[in-house]
Amino acid sequence: MTSTELTFAVGFAYMESEQTENFCWVLEKLKELFVKKDMCPQVILTDRDLALMKAIEVVFPNSINLLCRFHINKNVGAKCKQHVVNDLQKTIDTLWMEVVWASDEVEYGQRLHQLEQACVDYSGFINYVKDTWLTPHRHRFVGAWINRVPHLGNTTTNRVESAHWKLKQMLGNSIGDMVKCWEAMNNNLRLQLGNIRASFQKSFYEVEHAHVNPFYGYLRGSVSRAALRRIAEELLRVDYVGTNRQICGCTLRTSYGLSCACELGRYRVGGIPLPIDVVHVHWRKLTMEVKLEIGEDDGSEVDMTAAMDELWRRFRSLDVIGKRALRSRVCELAYPTMTTLCPPPEKIKTKGGVKKKGKKPADYDVYRDPSYHESVDKASQSSQRQSQPSQTSKKIKLSKKQP
Repeated sequence: MTSTELTFAVGFAYMESEQTENFCWVLEKLKELFVKKDMCPQVILTDRDLALMKAIEVVFPNSINLLCRFHINKNVGAKCKQHVVNDLQKTIDTLWMEVVWASDEVEYGQRLHQLEQACVDYSGFINYVKDTWLTPHRHRFVGAWINRVPHLGNTTTNRVESAHWKLKQMLGNSIGDMVKCWEAMNNNLRLQLGNIRASFQKSFYEVEHAHVNPFYGYLRGSVSRAALRRIAEELLRVDYVGTNRQICGCTLRTSYGLSCACELGRYRVGGIPLPIDVVHVHWRKLTMEVKLEIGEDDGSEVDMTAAMDELWRRFRSLDVIGKRALRSRVCELAYPTMTTLCPPPEKIKTKGGVKKKGKKPADYDVYRDPSYHESVDKASQSSQRQSQPSQTSKKIKLSKKQP
C-alpha cells in the first residue's frame, strides 16, 4: 500500500499447487526483490491458509502474520446460522464483533464472558469459535493484540481481492498463453503506476480546507493527504482525551505511525506546529524514484549547492519586482507555518447587492451604470415607440392555420 492508500503489486507467481514448499519458493523469490537483504515486511496479512502461514514462519520468521477479519466474521456468521435460532443470531453476532474489536485484554475477557453466557445452550457454536479462532489465533485478528502492530489500517484482504479482480478483468479468461498473461499484468501495473503518481501530485500541490491551519504547516506537501486526514480526525478526540495516555489508547501511533490524540494535545497546548519527524516514513514517501544500491549513495542525490547557486544568480539578475516575487516564493518553502496574508482592517460585507436609498428606478435590474450599448438600445426602443401610432382598434383574431 502506498502512502496515499492505493494498492500496487510487486510480483506475480505461477504455482503448481498450494503446498508449503510451493509457498516457500514464492516467498523466497519475493525476498530477493528487497533492496536491502536484511529487510523484511513487518506485517503480512493472509487468510487462514495453514500452508501459507507455515511458509511465512519459515521465510519471514520476524514478520507478524495477521488474519483477515472479514473472512473470519463471515465464517463465524455462517456457523452461527447453523447452530443458533433466528431470534438470537443478531445478538450473538453483535457480541462476537465486540470481542473482535476489544481494545485491551481486560475488555476482551469481559466481552468473551458475555458471549459465553449468551451461548450456554449452543455449545457447538462456542466450541467452534474458541477452538478454531480465539485460542490459536486471537493475537492475529483481535483488536487488543493487533492494535499494537503497524498494520497501517489493513485488517482484511479485501484490498488484495479487489486487485485480483481487476487483473482477472484484464485477463478475460483462463485459456490465454504466457504472453497474453504477461501483457495483462503489465497493463495492470501501468494503470496502478499512473494512479499512484497522480495521487502523489495531489498530495504535493492540493491542500484540503481542513489542512490550511498552521498546525499542519510542516506536513503540507511533505506528507500524503491520507495521513493528514487521519490526523485531522484524531485531532477531534483531543477535546475529551486531552493528554491522558490511558484514555487515548494511542492506537493511531502504534498501528499507523501517526500522532495519536494525547500526542496532538501536547503539541496543541504548547502552540507548536506538528513536526514532520513524528510521522512514520511510510506516509512521507511521495515519489516512485528507484532506490540506489547499497554503497552507491554518495550524497550527490540530495546535494543542493548547484541549485542554490543558480537561485542566487537568478535573484541578482532580476529587477526589484522580480526579486520581491522570488523572495516570497522562497519564504513559502522556508517558513511553511507563516503567511503573508493579513485580515482586512474591518469586516467587508460581501453577501447581497449594494443597498441604496430611494425608489428603485424603473427597468433597472441592478444598481450599476448601464453600458454604452444598453443606453443606445434603450434610446432606440423609446424612439420606435414614439414613432408608432397607437392602436385603439380591436385585436385581430388569427386562425390556427394562419402562421
